[in-house]
Formats: sequence, structure tokens, C-alpha cells
Amino acid sequence: MTDLTAPEIRVLSFLEDTAEEQLAFARELIATPSPNPPGGEQKVAAVVTARLERLGVNDISELAKEAGRPNLIVRIPGEADGPTLVLSGHIDTKPAGDMARWETDPWDPVIRDGNLYGLGSGDMKVAVAAMVYAGAALSRVSGWSGELQLVFTADEEAGSNLGSKWMAEQGYLEADAAIIGEPCGVVSEWENIGVVSRGAALVKIEVVGTQMHSSVSDRFNPVNATVEMAWLIQRMHAQMKGYLTYEPHRLGGPGPTVNVGVMSESGVFYGVYPGNGWFACDIRLIPGMTVESVTADIQRFLDDAMAANSRLQAKLTIEGGVPATEIPFDHPVVTAIRHATSHVLEKELEPAIFPGATDAYSFQATAGIPSIAAFGPGYLPRAHAPNEHLAVTGVYEASRIYALAALRYFDSEKTG
Repeated sequence: MTDLTAPEIRVLSFLEDTAEEQLAFARELIATPSPNPPGGEQKVAAVVTARLERLGVNDISELAKEAGRPNLIVRIPGEADGPTLVLSGHIDTKPAGDMARWETDPWDPVIRDGNLYGLGSGDMKVAVAAMVYAGAALSRVSGWSGELQLVFTADEEAGSNLGSKWMAEQGYLEADAAIIGEPCGVVSEWENIGVVSRGAALVKIEVVGTQMHSSVSDRFNPVNATVEMAWLIQRMHAQMKGYLTYEPHRLGGPGPTVNVGVMSESGVFYGVYPGNGWFACDIRLIPGMTVESVTADIQRFLDDAMAANSRLQAKLTIEGGVPATEIPFDHPVVTAIRHATSHVLEKELEPAIFPGATDAYSFQATAGIPSIAAFGPGYLPRAHAPNEHLAVTGVYEASRIYALAALRYFDSEKTG
């Protein structure tokens, strides 16, 4: 990008002056725990609210389906009516997991070798910090029309039932476009623009055996539910993707992803021959696939497995799921992001399928808001893992991109 408008120059000046402040705020967010489960975003929401008010942004609504699980909607108006753009990030994180595998305290935002470490750093408290400062930057300049909303959601890491899903169903989400700040890289940061959010089918499979006293199991021919479940898990791991019916997406990629045995349980206790067991699967869907189509595919696989093994009794239950979402690459909000990244990152980014599911389903499918599913600092393999980190420059890069993209979106919608 060669020419900057007057509002763009002013927001970039503000963001340059506050670069160190942005990093300090990102570290404050990381240092405020909000693991989900068990859930509890109140303290993070309070930190965000306090910083917004300190920056002079005061139109902040707190909405909660349950006590202690707040969502925030922040409204920043331009000088005249126009389109509404949402910048959205979730304020919960996954749990820290095995603490022995963390080299530093998950809630101690350490800077080391040019990276910022801490639980939720890339997923996605740095993006939240950047959105706060991008919003504050726009609140300080004139010359744009419309409304910028910052939507910070609870419960994203556990299904969004108390967050974006609930807000969309209640009619709280209203806008013309949205950008969700999930980390947009798989092998590097700022890798692409996630125009597709893959969906997910959450599956539970129960296996039935013969429960009896284990001391006499060798005198009869009982069915060991654990053994048969292990046989089924291995077969499903090797074969299930071949049973899925789908058309490859035009953007390429690996297609759907099958994760077998993300949870499992079997048996009762010592002395009891295992008569029951279950395991869970997480299947990621590309556009065109539905939970219903995947259900039929899994049942076909199970029918074939039971035909091949007369000792296997398996029952399928669908625990939940959502289809994928997609936004055209020529949508004005995508064009605005490309404009901003060409200036801040000095490179052109291509469209891609974001591997995970995001709040995009609530925004787009339920609330009807065209949404970029993932565009934020960090990259995905570091998320949900010990020693989560991202480049220390991420917050400053993101705040400039979000601010410039917002201004360009408002300008293009006004003139277009």
C-alpha cells in the first residue's frame, strides 16, 4: 500500500506511540487466568473493561447467560451512520494441562528469544489486546462513518453455549461483517486469511460386553468391552476417513480430519470383567459436509465393523456439531484485511481453510454476519499446548492491521 488516508495516518501514529503499552496490556491479560473448563471470564472481562475506560472508550455492555461468564460488546461510533464491523475474540483459554511440561508458569507472561510465552497468548489474548487498542485508535480520529464493535466472548473453548452461540440466538449480534482474531497460521505466523471455518461433529460410541466376576472369565466366553473397543478404535483410526463422503474444497487442504479416541473410558473396577466402554471422536468438517451426512457415514462404518466382528456391539451417539462457514475472498471485509496486511506485513496473503471451528458459525450461520473465521497473531500448533507462545511483535502488528482494515472497510462500504 503506497498512499495512506489522513485517518489511517492518525491511527498508526497512536498505535506507534502505544506499542509498549499494548504489549504490557497483552501480558496483563495472559496473567489473568480464565481456563475453560471450569470457566470463569469475569476477571479478564474486568481487565478489558478497565483498559477501555482508561483509553476513553466507555460504551461497554456486559451480557451474561450465567453469573461469572460475561461477554462484552463495545461500541465505537464514527462521525456519521454507516456499516457496522465487528472485531471479535474470546477471553477464555483451554486449561494448562500437564504443568510439568511447561517450562515457565502458564500465567507468567515471559518474553524470551523474541517470543511472548503464556497460556492463551496466541489463542487469543494478544489478539484481544490488539483489538482493544485498534478500537481506541479509531475512537480518536474523525473522517470515518459507521460503527466499530469489539465483541469479546466467553465459553468459546467449551462450545460457546454461554458466549457467541447464546448472543447470536438472543439477537445481540448485529453487524455487516466480522473479523475473528484466531491465530491464522499453521506453519508460520500471519500465514493466510482464514475465510473458511471448518465445522465439527462430536461423536460418542458405546461398546457393550459381558459384565461378570473376573475370576471365572476364562471358563466362559464373555465379551471384553475394553478389548473390542480397542479393536474398533484401531479400525476406525485406520479406515474412517475413507468412509466420509465429501467433495474436495476449491482451496485444497487435507479435507476433513478424523480424531479417534479424544476421550475414552471402560470397565468398572478390579474383579469386574468389563461389560461397557465408550470413546469419543472429533471430526472436522469442510464446506458441503453436514452433521447428518457424517452421522450416516459413521453408522455405515460401524455396520461394516460389526459385520466383520460378531463379538462387537457398538452404538453411535452424536453429542453435538456445527457445519463449516465460508466467506468469499472478494468480500469487502477480506479486501480490507488484504489492504492492511500489504502495508503492515508487506506481503499479500492468500485465502485458506482454517483447520478449527471458531465463533464464525454463531456470527455467520446464526446471526447472518459474513465473517472472516480466523485472522490473528500466533499459529495454531502452539495453541492448546504447553509453552504456548507467539512473536512478541504480534500485538503491535495485529493492532495496526485491525485498525487499518476497519478504516478501509468503512471507506469502501461508503463509496461502494
